[in-house]
Amino acid sequence: MASARSPTAAFADDCALNTVTEEDMQRSMDLFASGCANFGLTLSTCKTVVMPQPPPSAEYNGPRLNVNGAQMKNVETFIYLGGTLSRKTRIDDEVAQRISKASQACGRLQASVWNRHGIHLNTKPKMYKAVVLTTLLYGAETWTVYLSQKSTPR
Repeated sequence: MASARSPTAAFADDCALNTVTEEDMQRSMDLFASGCANFGLTLSTCKTVVMPQPPPSAEYNGPRLNVNGAQMKNVETFIYLGGTLSRKTRIDDEVAQRISKASQACGRLQASVWNRHGIHLNTKPKMYKAVVLTTLLYGAETWTVYLSQKSTPR
């Protein structure tokens, strides 16, 4: 029986490490890097960022985490799958980003939809719902909304 080799590519795109102390963070990062190495993967230290989320009452001191001798960059926010994640777990930045993107989508439809007289009037609200509203609410199911932020989009 002949054997065939099947080359595979493995990619580790993201990892969330749940720890409390900086020492535990470093240990978890070392274990993750070691696990990646077992599969022939290396962490891209220039693309890897750290975003700790301490309790709101705790003083923030960005941890100094290292992988293979390179210090990881601490960030306040970053974009993940099109959404903005924040260290303070607030959705304000994400909501502002979604409003901006929805406004841009609406503007791009100005000449082709909104100002076209050949398009039936009942088609325009459907375009609004399909393009603008969808863009505005992308990822909203994962947001934690506080009472002070709650309002109904119109």
